[in-house]
Amino acid sequence: MTHEKIFKRKDGSQVKVSVWLYVHQMQCNWGYIILVQEPDSDRWFDPFSDRDYITRIVKPKNRENGLKLDTFDNYVTKKEILQTKMELWEMIRPS
Repeated sequence: MTHEKIFKRKDGSQVKVSVWLYVHQMQCNWGYIILVQEPDSDRWFDPFSDRDYITRIVKPKNRENGLKLDTFDNYVTKKEILQTKMELWEMIRPS
């Protein structure tokens, strides 16, 4: 089962957190993906694999600040991911 939540940012961009819960061999596992929508755009993209975004935004930032890895912390907080997970849990929680 999956659940998505969109978080709006002050700069007009949006971040979509999609979480899922899956069970395999009696073990529950959570997963998530982060998608970004820039201001005045209809397109959602993965900031870790979209070449256009990496070329325009990530590489210039690395030149200015020294080489750093891009992580989910740059787009969404752990609290926002947890909030999305909890909303999914509320929908599927056993009675």
